[in-house]
Amino acid sequence: MFIKFNHPLARRKSFFADDFDKFFNGTNDKFIPAVNIKENEAAFELELSVPGFHKEDFNLKLDNDLLTISAKITEKTGEKTTEKFTRREFKNRSFSRTFTLSDTVLVEAINAKYDSGILSVVLPKDKEVLENKQKVINVQ
Repeated sequence: MFIKFNHPLARRKSFFADDFDKFFNGTNDKFIPAVNIKENEAAFELELSVPGFHKEDFNLKLDNDLLTISAKITEKTGEKTTEKFTRREFKNRSFSRTFTLSDTVLVEAINAKYDSGILSVVLPKDKEVLENKQKVINVQ
């Protein structure tokens, strides 16, 4: 069994180390949520892992066959607080993911639900399009 103990003083950096890292390496504000894509006979379902957001933060946009899912959390400016932060890492957070939809998706029936940090987007399949695409080919 491997156990690693990180003593708080063992990896002590200089006071300005984080500022120099951000200046030379850029900030690491990129957030790309993990996604699961499921398919059954009736629909496709996208599940995005996006904890810390509210359902009002999401923006879903359909442009032709592209579905863009985005969200943004911004720090509330002007809000006075008496708290002093030694380190503050979660102020602003945003993401944008784009998915190309199949032509079998019934765009009028797309729906989304946000619950417990998971955004579920259901993309129902158009049965008429599916039936028209199926064809039996006889071998001659």
